Amino acid sequence: MKKYIENILGSKIPEKDWSLLQGITESEEIEKGTLLIIEGRVCKKIWFLKRGAVRYYENIDGEIRTTHFFIAPSMFTVYHSLITGSPSVISVEAVEALHLEWIPYDKLKGLYNKSHMLERIGRIMAEYQFIAEFNRRRMLLNMDALERYEFLEKEQPEIFQYFQLKDIATFLGITPVSLSRLRKYRLSRK
Repeated sequence: MKKYIENILGSKIPEKDWSLLQGITESEEIEKGTLLIIEGRVCKKIWFLKRGAVRYYENIDGEIRTTHFFIAPSMFTVYHSLITGSPSVISVEAVEALHLEWIPYDKLKGLYNKSHMLERIGRIMAEYQFIAEFNRRRMLLNMDALERYEFLEKEQPEIFQYFQLKDIATFLGITPVSLSRLRKYRLSRK
């Protein structure tokens, strides 16, 4: 986790700040299929994915729609629920066995007054979440299905190795049948 955060920061984390963070960090192995957060529950953790892959999904009128994918190494949380304390509208599922480290948000907030570096890390993580949400919105509003598929293929090709095509289809805002057609069309053009 330290190397991942330092890469995002573009600088080293002072040892005193890292010790504070490590003092509240837990580690856990999670089985494939486990739900880390369930729709209707409040998210209280920030996770660091050391190994594995997870997907976010929403249940909209009985239809499951994938909204995000995370592959190790990465940090993730359900920010809206975490910050507001309101129930999550998103569920987070382990699509393979995971090795996680997690930080309880209430304890992290308590450290913000002791460490400006940790406060900065929290701000930068929120900025990354905002950028991801903004890019997803732009993709759905400004690209047709083929452009969304090609964008995903170019920017995150590893998603096709970890996630089921039905989940990728809902992420792209199309049906699995439409995704199959897009994939055949792309192969015929190569």
